[in-house]
Amino acid sequence: MRLPEVKHLVREVLPPSKYREVRDRALGLITEYKKNRYVDMGRVTVLFEDAVAVWLQIEETLFLEEELGEELLKEAVATYLPIVPRRGEISLTVMVNLFNEEELRTVLPRFNGIQDSVYIRTAAGEVKAEPIFPEDYGPGALPRSIHYLKAKVEPTGGASLVFRHREINAEVPIPETVLEAIRNSVVAEEVNWAGLL
Repeated sequence: MRLPEVKHLVREVLPPSKYREVRDRALGLITEYKKNRYVDMGRVTVLFEDAVAVWLQIEETLFLEEELGEELLKEAVATYLPIVPRRGEISLTVMVNLFNEEELRTVLPRFNGIQDSVYIRTAAGEVKAEPIFPEDYGPGALPRSIHYLKAKVEPTGGASLVFRHREINAEVPIPETVLEAIRNSVVAEEVNWAGLL
């Protein structure tokens, strides 16, 4: 995981010219860093997010656009920053795993409403994870395969993921390796988001 090296790397958003110099190293470090942040539940996978993964998304967006215009930077930070947990929060991405176009049509609709069925259980109790972008679920919204959620909880001891949905009604202990990764998360307050934090 090399946490100190990762934390040093993501301390600020870099212009594409500087990011290009560290890109290969960043991709390798962050891929390794994220390995212990997933819980695979079969049809559903949960990724526990932090500033590292979001920093990479912002850098890649700017790099692929090959410019660091002030407006593009502000747009990228405004788009991704809500996903980054702050101290005392857990941010998770719930992904419904689909493997072909047929499943997109037949399986995905059965998972409608999954964003409202996720809880984190700790010794202190159970906390509901809430959608980060509630506007994505308004009337007439199409089913989504990716859901960004946050819960105000700090798992100091053991914790479980709880799903209360017709397609996935389960409680799964969060492995200690994942909990350790969550406890070591780089939170929003630790990164200079171009002065926009």
